[in-house]
Amino acid sequence: MIELKRSVRNLKPYFVNQVPYRVKMDANETKNYLLSQEPLLEKIEANIYPDSDATILRQKLAGYYGCKPNNIMVGNGSSDMINLVINGFCETDDSVLSFTPSFSMYENYCVMAGAKLVKLECNADFSVDITSLVDKAKEIKPKIVIICNPNNPTGYYIEKRDVIEAIEELKDSIIILDEAYIDFGGESCVDLINQYDNLIAMRTLSKAFGLAALRVGCMIANEAMINRIWAIKFPYNLNALSQYYGAMALDRAYEVAGFVEEIATQRERLSEKLKSLNFEVYPSKANFLFVKHNRQDLFELLSERGILIRKMPINSITYYRISVGSEKENKILIKELEEIL
Repeated sequence: MIELKRSVRNLKPYFVNQVPYRVKMDANETKNYLLSQEPLLEKIEANIYPDSDATILRQKLAGYYGCKPNNIMVGNGSSDMINLVINGFCETDDSVLSFTPSFSMYENYCVMAGAKLVKLECNADFSVDITSLVDKAKEIKPKIVIICNPNNPTGYYIEKRDVIEAIEELKDSIIILDEAYIDFGGESCVDLINQYDNLIAMRTLSKAFGLAALRVGCMIANEAMINRIWAIKFPYNLNALSQYYGAMALDRAYEVAGFVEEIATQRERLSEKLKSLNFEVYPSKANFLFVKHNRQDLFELLSERGILIRKMPINSITYYRISVGSEKENKILIKELEEIL
């Protein structure tokens, strides 16, 4: 059998839970239902290739994010855009710097590009030290620095002033600011794209807009940066269905604020309930909670009861990431946990 190239042979497949469930709280999906009543393919010419430039979608995104269409490139989820930047800028053996724990796919993208991901440990409480990040970057001179804010899986939020400090101090590195969860709490840095040549913000409609199935993500940067990356973008990299419904959702973006507010309310209620069950709950600005409990088998026991959460072993300690569900779903989770515990 012909093997994969040597540099990627040790990568592990990214599998998700494919088991029956009553409540799904393991993948940071949200129950927005923004487009749940829209008929599929009604206005799509399925025999025609999609607009490779995603012109209408980019116009709508620009209106929502307060920039110009020429500041935006869209793709198959923001993770697709992160992969594109890493592969476009990193030569073999270049370094990429990020905190750990963070989004696991960063490392896969680096390995596939021949780059090395250097992981800077978060503090014991999963907060991060921007000064340490800057010092490490000045030591190793990474081609790219990735900051996930709020961070996945911990939910930790870095204040905007601290992000700006990193951008200003590390002008010889590209700063990928992964803002997939910023709508749920915190302040975006998209408004800074024309002040800093090295800043690329990543956004998605998968989370606050509740459109994970459409895989609509984008990168936002100054026009010169976007033009440079456009040369390596594959044509037709976002299908017509996703473009059409993504644009439709942006026309109804006014509905998202109320939905995000409800998630924040449910997040705080769920946090208090979990604390009452002796969970250690870490502060979160995302649509999920990162928690720890002295029971190491909660993932398995909840799965048996049809409740899916994410098990996250870190440094030989079992943590759990729990997506914030609807009020009904959160009550089901708590009821099952009360019976187990």
